[in-house]
Amino acid sequence: MSKALLTVRDLAVHFPVSRGLWGGTAMLRAVDGVSFAVAAGESLGVVGESGCGKSTLARAVLRLIPATAGAVIWLGEDLAGVSARQMRAARRGLQIVFQDPLASLDPRMTIGASIGEPLEVFEPGLDRAARARRVRAMMERVGLAPDMINRYPHEISGGQGQRVGIARAMILAPKLVICDEAVSALDVSIQAQIIALLRDLQAEFGLSLLFISHDLAVVRQLCQRVMVLYLGKVMEIGAAGAIFTAPRHPYTRALLAATPVPDPLVERNKPLAVLAGDPPSPLLPPSGCVFRTRCAHVGPRCARDIPDLSEAGEGRQAACHYWRELS
Repeated sequence: MSKALLTVRDLAVHFPVSRGLWGGTAMLRAVDGVSFAVAAGESLGVVGESGCGKSTLARAVLRLIPATAGAVIWLGEDLAGVSARQMRAARRGLQIVFQDPLASLDPRMTIGASIGEPLEVFEPGLDRAARARRVRAMMERVGLAPDMINRYPHEISGGQGQRVGIARAMILAPKLVICDEAVSALDVSIQAQIIALLRDLQAEFGLSLLFISHDLAVVRQLCQRVMVLYLGKVMEIGAAGAIFTAPRHPYTRALLAATPVPDPLVERNKPLAVLAGDPPSPLLPPSGCVFRTRCAHVGPRCARDIPDLSEAGEGRQAACHYWRELS
């Protein structure tokens, strides 16, 4: 792997939550000691059930919410120690595309104004004509008709809205874009178009992607590596091909078993690994392995010892005491 653009070390985000009638507060461990790196031109998929900490992780990386502990190192500098002015400069190379395309746009601003707003912030010396040219060129690049420049968000579709979000993120030619469930609200056919667009932009600009999704089928199309989160912790991380064909962690196996396969014969014969119940509350996580209360392969060590994220063969790591017995 080439040198990392982004390195995250032991990142934690804990929120104090009132106990209500019982008084006092408890700590909700939304993200609990997550480490990973993203290299230049790489796409890393982050997957897991709703509530596992994916979106909180994305916002903590961008310092949109404060981290409780850990380091976010961007181009060799820990963002936790930089000033507001330095963080603002760093955000030129760090952009995000949100889940709901229309909710992320100001309804009072035209499409052109929304896409061009980063230019006003980071390149204030551009005159109006030059800014409009940049905006029209980016609109054309992401598949938006130039005559849409004066429309408002309520006048466009969800798919067009997501293209606007991508254009706004790409207008400054960033090095890394975080896609937070960027295609989950779209029809399947539109999803495929947006995935193809992101793949083309990645190749054209040498772009790195942190692609957050609960849809493993979408992640499989786009990402070279995959990180699996559960209750704020990393269960498994490694090359997408290895994880999708021979997952080491029981949770990863269960997620893959729940993912539909377009081949009827494969779908009919694939092993079942249904997860029982809902994830436990991050306010009261289980002792030892946080996944043990839903794991079909729980063993005597699981309640006692927290599994380390250790090498599990074929360039991947898994946080499971018994991955060798399961492989």
